[in-house]
Amino acid sequence: MESNQTKNMLKLTRYLFFLNAAVWLVFGIGSLVSRALVDGSLARWVITVMMLANAAVMLWFGVKIVGGQNWIFFLAILYVALNVVLSITDQFGWVDALILLLNLCLLGLLFVTRHRMNQNMNTSSEES
Repeated sequence: MESNQTKNMLKLTRYLFFLNAAVWLVFGIGSLVSRALVDGSLARWVITVMMLANAAVMLWFGVKIVGGQNWIFFLAILYVALNVVLSITDQFGWVDALILLLNLCLLGLLFVTRHRMNQNMNTSSEES
């Protein structure tokens, strides 16, 4: 049985995924409206599609993470870590710093939440 603290951490993790998805959706729509439709270059379209795909993946993780399955946490940690690396390798401004901070918080929360869930499972199995 999960403790209330673990459940709250899982909810917070979910909300951070949803926040991340919303940010990337706004960026994707903004890119679509301001760049891709005006400029029309292939590179602009690729960047816009990647932003919208990132939003979709973050939303998917937000929906799936509440199940607490190990493989979801593993994939989520890999994906968020990839986002951290990509945030650092891009031209770096204040928006990139905020995205990096959001991703680092999410990554840390994923590790802590998964650790707590494993502790709770070990405690439950020892009590049986």
